[in-house]
Amino acid sequence: MRVPRSAAVWMACCMALALAGCGADKVEASGTTDENGACVLTIGTLGPLAGPAADFGLSMKGTADLAAAEVNQQGGLRVGERTCHVRVSAYDTGYTSAGAANGAGEFIGQGIRFVIGPMGATEVTGMKPLAGRNDMLLVANGFGRDALQPQYPLVFHVAPGPSVWAAPIIAEARKHFSFNKVTIVATSDQSGSDIADVNEIRFTQAGLPVSRESYQRGTQDFAPIVSRILGHDPDLVDLASTPAADAGTMVKQLRQAGYTGTFCRLGGESTAEIARVAGGNDVLGNFFYYSMVDLSDPRMQHLSAEYEQIAGRPATSLTLGWLPAARALLRAISAAGTTTDTQAVAARLRQDPLEDPDLGRGVWTGQQEFGVDQEMSFPFYMGYIRDGQPQPLVRLEATQP
Repeated sequence: MRVPRSAAVWMACCMALALAGCGADKVEASGTTDENGACVLTIGTLGPLAGPAADFGLSMKGTADLAAAEVNQQGGLRVGERTCHVRVSAYDTGYTSAGAANGAGEFIGQGIRFVIGPMGATEVTGMKPLAGRNDMLLVANGFGRDALQPQYPLVFHVAPGPSVWAAPIIAEARKHFSFNKVTIVATSDQSGSDIADVNEIRFTQAGLPVSRESYQRGTQDFAPIVSRILGHDPDLVDLASTPAADAGTMVKQLRQAGYTGTFCRLGGESTAEIARVAGGNDVLGNFFYYSMVDLSDPRMQHLSAEYEQIAGRPATSLTLGWLPAARALLRAISAAGTTTDTQAVAARLRQDPLEDPDLGRGVWTGQQEFGVDQEMSFPFYMGYIRDGQPQPLVRLEATQP
């Protein structure tokens, strides 16, 4: 069997951590076993798997699938005296707080202690209390104002939110586009308003006047909000964390209504889906966005090919961008030598140097925004489309905000 380059490098990283003493403690090493008595470690993933935000949940699941495949192709994950086969169990939250809480309950019943997800501020809010009471370790991706809290030490961030990358992207975008008046549109729930709040702060700090519009998640008729956006007469519309299908619909209708300004999305990356729904890059026109990775990078193309072979569908920038966090979680489980003690794994995860073979060196952030440095920030990119033509991505380094 061909061993993927990324898997080989991953194992080298684990060996380096072990040599550094990360796995020296003798900790309980147990896990569920299959019918043959072999160790099986099941990682849960939570997120929307259908509907307008399905791109998020499917990417989260894809992240875990790829990380699991990397270690399984090397023979499994070494945990204490055992080698465990890694499996992934996915739960569709419907992008709701109740759905995430139900998923937590389902995983608790299955004995799943490590979860990659959930997505969205409302989902993270719904799941944190249950996870906290049941010692469940989450590597989540909600961008809410309370996504990380010191009282939930087992909650980590798979990637930083706009509190880290919005300001650098706004500064870079002003080198490529002219805009002086911004309207931010987002859903009216916590997942939308929390991100819109952060983006408004960053635009205001950049000296730009900001107006806000919101709509109810699940809306089918976007004509009223399109009319309200036009009433603000912006030359930049920030789609924030609006689900990709909704964002694409609004872009299409705004263009049809005569809007000629620039669009951006500073609440997560789903550009391909937004363009598809809107009617193509020509409809997007001028558009800039946050991207976790550069899909044209040969390393990302290699990973994407590996993932497509595993999952039977193309990888997205989210799948590949969240991969370092899944790798770090598995390294921490191996270093702690346990599949049950989430406190010990969390302690190892906080010590991880965030050296990823494909995305480069990351930093731990979160102290300024949340009071705890438990979000993983790797180099990121500003992507942009000018006059309907995609341009080379601009790399921006990961730093403390």
